[in-house]
Amino acid sequence: MIHLTGQNYNARDIIKNIFSPLIGVLSSSLADEICHRNNLSFVELLQPFAKLPNDAHFRDVSGTSVSVRGLRLSFCDVDWRPPQTVLARKMLNESVINAQNDKTKVATIANIDLELPTSEPWFEQWRETFLTVQFPAEHEFTRHLLSCLLVLSSADPQIVETAQKLTQRVQQMQSITPQKLPKWFQPTDVLNSYVVLHEASQGDLSKAQQGFELLKSTFGDNKCFLVSINSLEPNTTSDIQDYWTTYIKRQPKADPMTSSELSAPKTPQEAVSVISMPAMQMSQLLEGAAAQENDITMLHPLSPMQESATEAINSKFSISTESIASQNINPNVWASERDADAPHGGCLASRDVDNLRHFVQDYAVRALIPYVEHLVAILAEGVTNKKGVSKSLLSATKRWFVTSKPGAGTNNQNAVIYTNESAELQTRKLGDLYFMFGHYNLAFQSYHQAKRDFNADSAWQYYAGALEMAALSAFMLGTAHRKTYDYMEDAIMCYLTVCKLQQFATRATLLSMECLKTARLYSEVAKQLIRMTSEESDLRSALLLEQAAYCFLVTNPPMHRKYAFHIVLAGNRYSRAGQRKHAYRCYRQAYQVFQQRQWSLAEDHIQYTVAKQAYMLKQLEEASRSFAHLLRPGSLQSAQQQSSFLKEYILTQNELLKRSPELGLLPHALPQVVQSSVRVLTLVQPPSSQPPQVPASNIDINSNLTADETIWHKMEEMLVITAASNKPFVFKPSRYLYTKQQPATECPLAVQGEPIELAVTLSNSVRCAIALSDIDLLWRLTLDNEEVLSNLCVYEQSADSASKAAVSAAIKTSCLATLDLAEQAEQMLHFKLTPKLTGRLSILGVVCRVAAKAEPTANLLGLLQFETQRIKPSTAKQSSQTLLDSRLSIKLVPQVPSLCVSFSPVPTELLAGEILPVSITLRNLGIAPIEEIYLGCDNPRCLTLLDQHQTEMPLTILSSLRDLSNDKLVKDKEIRRQRVFRLLQRPGQAALDAQQGHTISMWLQAPHVAGTFTLRLLFYYALPTTVNAHIKYRLVRHIWQVQVQSCLQTNATCVVSNAVSRELGLDVSLRNVHAAQTTEVYINALSLYSKEYSLKPNNLFIMNKMELCHGQAGNHCLKSTKCCSFQCRMQEKNDEHVQDKPTLKSLLQMRLSRLEIMSAQQLEQHAALHLQEPHSFLANEETVFFNTNISTEEFNASIASYVPHATAALSWSALVRKDDVQRVASGLHFIKLYNLYETGSCPAVGDALLRRRPSADETHNKREFQLPEDAGNEAASEPLAEDDVADFWEPNEHYVSQRCILEDESFVLSTRA
Repeated sequence: MIHLTGQNYNARDIIKNIFSPLIGVLSSSLADEICHRNNLSFVELLQPFAKLPNDAHFRDVSGTSVSVRGLRLSFCDVDWRPPQTVLARKMLNESVINAQNDKTKVATIANIDLELPTSEPWFEQWRETFLTVQFPAEHEFTRHLLSCLLVLSSADPQIVETAQKLTQRVQQMQSITPQKLPKWFQPTDVLNSYVVLHEASQGDLSKAQQGFELLKSTFGDNKCFLVSINSLEPNTTSDIQDYWTTYIKRQPKADPMTSSELSAPKTPQEAVSVISMPAMQMSQLLEGAAAQENDITMLHPLSPMQESATEAINSKFSISTESIASQNINPNVWASERDADAPHGGCLASRDVDNLRHFVQDYAVRALIPYVEHLVAILAEGVTNKKGVSKSLLSATKRWFVTSKPGAGTNNQNAVIYTNESAELQTRKLGDLYFMFGHYNLAFQSYHQAKRDFNADSAWQYYAGALEMAALSAFMLGTAHRKTYDYMEDAIMCYLTVCKLQQFATRATLLSMECLKTARLYSEVAKQLIRMTSEESDLRSALLLEQAAYCFLVTNPPMHRKYAFHIVLAGNRYSRAGQRKHAYRCYRQAYQVFQQRQWSLAEDHIQYTVAKQAYMLKQLEEASRSFAHLLRPGSLQSAQQQSSFLKEYILTQNELLKRSPELGLLPHALPQVVQSSVRVLTLVQPPSSQPPQVPASNIDINSNLTADETIWHKMEEMLVITAASNKPFVFKPSRYLYTKQQPATECPLAVQGEPIELAVTLSNSVRCAIALSDIDLLWRLTLDNEEVLSNLCVYEQSADSASKAAVSAAIKTSCLATLDLAEQAEQMLHFKLTPKLTGRLSILGVVCRVAAKAEPTANLLGLLQFETQRIKPSTAKQSSQTLLDSRLSIKLVPQVPSLCVSFSPVPTELLAGEILPVSITLRNLGIAPIEEIYLGCDNPRCLTLLDQHQTEMPLTILSSLRDLSNDKLVKDKEIRRQRVFRLLQRPGQAALDAQQGHTISMWLQAPHVAGTFTLRLLFYYALPTTVNAHIKYRLVRHIWQVQVQSCLQTNATCVVSNAVSRELGLDVSLRNVHAAQTTEVYINALSLYSKEYSLKPNNLFIMNKMELCHGQAGNHCLKSTKCCSFQCRMQEKNDEHVQDKPTLKSLLQMRLSRLEIMSAQQLEQHAALHLQEPHSFLANEETVFFNTNISTEEFNASIASYVPHATAALSWSALVRKDDVQRVASGLHFIKLYNLYETGSCPAVGDALLRRRPSADETHNKREFQLPEDAGNEAASEPLAEDDVADFWEPNEHYVSQRCILEDESFVLSTRA
């Protein structure tokens, strides 16, 4: 009925939901069957739509229309019964147990960061269960049934007779004197409405209309409603969401009860010992008339005499949050366990949901509100007629001359008995009607008048109820002030001290809490909550104390010490109530305030209490966790004291082992294994045989593979396809490192005789230092013959020495002998295992002795166990599908060849464009030859191999000779040809024999853009097929990460140097942009790669020599930030005579021309600067390296179109000094030139980075640096002006003295017509 959870309700919404009109429901058996097809009763069916979607209007006696906004109706089965006391307490207890919230927020109060729960769902659930339905008391009418819905089925052939039977049953309930459950608001004038449910998927609509018309003619139009539902067949899939999930809950189990236990008290005073009123179950009709009769006369079970009653129900059942457990033991009332978890609304379509919403609105507007207006008129008339008429002369005299106060005189709250027709109760009823329908002004007036009458009659229970509702009316009206808050305070005190009604005092306190919180009177809230704590109910006291503690945090100023004190009290009461988890949470929250406050006794109390709670469970593992929690960092205890706590824990564990020696190695509680930190590496790089050489970086145990693992996998795929004769059916990348981010879905492979590395992080959570000794790995090896070896026998006293020797020889393990973990320290522990046998190796954990460093004699030999993690595979179709991580289950295979790769040292800092030689040493450390060796590179532009016998010409250079649009080229094959190189190719022989080594020369060029440069190399070597069937090839990784520094900024422009002779020139400008002031740059030569032009020898014109100076290696030195420029002339070549199939070297020699600039003769020149060689970086520069994810269309378009251009190659040398060490650097800068007067740069800047590739029509028969057709005219040699700007001057007819106007800004150029 009352729904207060799951929404961010404010105080007014909460009060509206609590005091909403209560509508009874009585269903026929056929109507129940219709609803049960959706796994719901009719009451539950309406719960999500009980709030009116539109505003309604209510008229009071004076005719004033009041808009009722957000009116919510509470639907209740007329057969509901409150539960037994024992079951009610269990429901309240489980409502708190089942509500958890681990999310926290940080609030900084008094420089203390407090982690508080973001919400308290346990309190909200308890409050909802408590307030959902209380016993319908005599002194208030908000929980009495206002009207009744009689639910029928359109398929009922005798629908009118069924309606009359239901009406007779309801009238029988209403006519019982004295009134039993259910209780009615106006028993003599109850609104009975009739709802006809029609199944759209099965029933006949015309027949339903006929029956509906009969009902309307019998009972009236405004009392009859037709609702069409179940538009879908039962086996079809509904497209609507499950609106009912939040309204359906699981009830606790209960024991069966006898019929004698189903009695109930006649008045709520008999139920004073009940702590709470749990939720109400919407039951269904009983088919037998005798059972119906028993339901009608059933009394309230919450009697003090029933305290020892057994629990009610013997099976699990589902209820809505608007329902409470019925004591009626029959299968029609309770949902079976099969139906509890079934989906709801399976036969409802979206139009059915709209019909239900429309019905609630229509029922309220057409039937309920007119009926309420009628009731208001009757009650108001009755109150007016009887106003001022006293029941007796004594009562009248008392009203005028006696000042009555609660508690004065007799405390017999039942001394005054009112009849239903008394003016006082009529006034109270009138106020309740006004309040439920939002007319709070008249409600306050009615309650205020009733308060005075009840006070005069010393009817203290009625008086307290009127005070309570008067205060709520003033709050809802928005006119609450100090006096109205005092009304609520007086009501609570009257309930508590005079009436002895604890449940009503608790309800009034919960309502007052919402009102006072809205007014920000948090101190008053805390005062009222603390007052309601008692020894009667630990659970209620714990919840209210916790809420009071939170109130102290939001007062001004915050009272964090009071918060800590009361949250400790709440934790204590939670513990007494059996709510250990909430007790643990409260103590932790309190510890945040007490820690580091020098309140050592209070802090020790909190810590020790938490430890004792776990110890009392008699579970040593839990006890050890609690002791570790007691010793966590932040404690003000000394390290010696914490060592004694650890010693106590160790002694407890040793005692357990002494009692149960069959347990073997017990898991350690301290330190903890960070399970996610376990890393396994099955490929360990062997040490380099030549110390000056740098071994390949390969994969380290601490490597992070998440960043660029996809690049390595793509390189491996290209290597495998290149080495294989055909493409593999399914490529599966090799893996050697297994972590949390890269789990193992299959068992990792390791090679016999090669080491395996394992790393794990151990964490010490206590303040005192911990010493670990006798550290070892616990493993189990299953041999190929299924024999099992394990080093567990080493730690068993019963094992023989032969077994221990065999185990020691199977696996060689190396690790630190001892390890000291400081306070709150984490340290990674590394193990290296060398298997000597083959089979399956399972690593189980770390064996060690743990002791406090201050108490080394008290130690415990135990196991830090590795937990097998569950992972979700990427191919899993369902979210629940998981696999076990197999990283700790390793398959050992026989020995295979092993390749050792090392390099000559490479500086960590390079200049942009710098070229340096690198030697690669390959050595086979295995016992078998290596058949093939391939090298893959992710950036082939930056390296070249000298021993490559390059026979194929790059496609980009080949496209300058002939049209490739008709050639059948394979994109993937060309990409692999650019990035994969075969090493040590010896026809008929293996690439490397066993124990043989070889050195390869390689040139490396840094990029021209400054920044971090990463170059990845992947070596692939194939294994003989006869050696091992599990491993077909192995890989070696190497990665260079160098910092590239800016060196030269070069610009070049092709211009017409002589318009008459049509001679072209090349303007080149240089600037030293290196940051170091001592860096000297020398320009050696300028080379031009062009198909149509060559550089004229001895035609060099240096434009400015002002910034050139004398350096260590020559006279033409370019210091930092200095610049210079020069111009050289170009001459057109004769027609290029190319062979049919020229070699790359001959083509480069034919198109290259060279011009010496300002060479530094003292500096040694690299052979890589010889651009005419096939392995030169000029060939790399002229090659378009395709991206691995390029589309076929882009690939074909790139090859088919050749863009005529020339490339200027600038050779330079530099002297770089760092840390008093000077080195010589040489490099090349390449500048591509496309058009006249178009400036090319290196490094490229601006639009040069985004240069558009011309179409085939634009490049057809186009030449390099093509001149306009009127090239003989001097004007043709100038850059063309824009169309909208005049390119000529007006004739100047002014005198010489007037020609200064040429320099004036007002000089006007004539424009073209």
